Amino acid sequence: MTAGEDIRPPLRLVPELGWSSGPSTVDRDRRGPDLIDLIRLVGRRPGDGADSPTGCEMVIFETLCVPEPLRTPAYALALGDEAGDGSAVVPDAARFFVHEAALHARVGDGAVMADQLDVLAAGGDAPVRLVPFSAGHVGVLRSSFALPAGRRQSEVLDRIALDVPSSRAEFRRWAGRYRDR
Repeated sequence: MTAGEDIRPPLRLVPELGWSSGPSTVDRDRRGPDLIDLIRLVGRRPGDGADSPTGCEMVIFETLCVPEPLRTPAYALALGDEAGDGSAVVPDAARFFVHEAALHARVGDGAVMADQLDVLAAGGDAPVRLVPFSAGHVGVLRSSFALPAGRRQSEVLDRIALDVPSSRAEFRRWAGRYRDR
C-alpha cells in the first residue's frame, strides 16, 4: 500500500437509505449516534418530507387502559393520575388502538367507565380502533407502545383491529353495559 492510497471501503447502496460505506459519521473516532442514525431509529428516511406519514405519524396501542391523551378527567383520576384535568393534548398525527382487555379492566365505578367509553365512541379528532380478543395472541403486541407508523407492530394492528365504525359500536355497547350494572 502506498502513502497516498485510500483505504476506505467502497461505497455500497443500502436499500431505501442511499449510499453507505459503513458508519455514517465522517469522524470515525467519534462515538455516539449522529443525525442520520437517529433518523433511522425513528423511521424517517433521507428525503422524507416533514409532513410525510413515515416518521411523523404515531401509532399508540394500549392493552389495559385508555391511552393517556384520550382519558376523561374522572378516568385519569381513577387511574391515579394526579394531572387528570383533561388537559392532555391529542397529537395531530396519531392513530390509537385499544385492546379489548381495557374494556374489562374496570377503572373507577360504572359511571366513570361508561363516560370514558362514550368519549371513545364519539371519536372526536382521534378515532380509536379496538383490537378484539378474537384476533388472538400476536407476539409483537405483548405490551403497550407508542411507535412511528410503518413499524411491524402498526402493520399488525391495521390488519387485526376492528374498523372505526365497528370499534365505536363496541364502545357504545360496553358503555351501555356499564350503565346497566
